[in-house]
Amino acid sequence: MKGSEMKKFVYLLSVFLLSMSPVKIFADAHEEKFGTAEEAEQILTRAVNLVKSNETVAFAMITAGMGGLMTKDLYPFCTSMDGVMAAHPYSAGLDMGDFTSTDGVKVAKIMLKNARVGKISKVTYKLGRPSGTDLSSEEFKKTALYTKVGNFVCASGFYSK
Repeated sequence: MKGSEMKKFVYLLSVFLLSMSPVKIFADAHEEKFGTAEEAEQILTRAVNLVKSNETVAFAMITAGMGGLMTKDLYPFCTSMDGVMAAHPYSAGLDMGDFTSTDGVKVAKIMLKNARVGKISKVTYKLGRPSGTDLSSEEFKKTALYTKVGNFVCASGFYSK
């Protein structure tokens, strides 16, 4: 292996090994705090930049909740243009193309249809809020900020009452 290939291999191996260790997704001190729209946009921007630089590593980090990409109740996610969740802390690999919220919003279809490179759009719907590693049964208004990155739509959403 050449030097650059070895560095990439070591980095990917590190990401994999870290993702296999127990990860507490949300710190106890922040479980009750809501992330803000500004924080969600910052997380989305970081995720987009990671995907642009190295898609494989970015998706591993997003799914594992690494690299400061998860804070409070905020996290990024990316889906392929056919609706399969490429990176998500709870739903990686699932077909979300027909995902409809409890209030009837066809979230995935809206995002996949309207996402544009370089433009952050938003869609608002109802969803349970993450609590520890589960979704709460109480529904909250969630606004997902999303954009197209290559052949994917990446997003981060924030919750409000």
